[in-house]
Amino acid sequence: MTIAHGAIVHGPCYIADKVFVSFKSIDYTAIVGRGAFISYNAVVTNGVRIPPGRFVPPGANIDSQEKADALSTVPKDSKEFAHEVQRVNHEFPASYHLLFGKNRCSCGFAYDQ
Repeated sequence: MTIAHGAIVHGPCYIADKVFVSFKSIDYTAIVGRGAFISYNAVVTNGVRIPPGRFVPPGANIDSQEKADALSTVPKDSKEFAHEVQRVNHEFPASYHLLFGKNRCSCGFAYDQ
């Protein structure tokens, strides 16, 4: 599962494996099935269940089960985008010491000796 910058997940909520929750999206009291893709600025709410492998388009407001059931499958380019975001996110920690120092005190504050 990936939850991108600026996304809000507010429970009760369930998000399954291999889900991509995109930038500035909101998931509030929803159940999101495995492999779903919630696009940027989309809202999923009211206890809806997003079926596995479904695509919530950018800016969509999925607030009924009827809307959730009508969603199409995740397009190939969106799957590729999610994988690329995940790849980049895995590279960040290895470079953090360049910005924040190699050493950290017990409180987490970075310092150089």
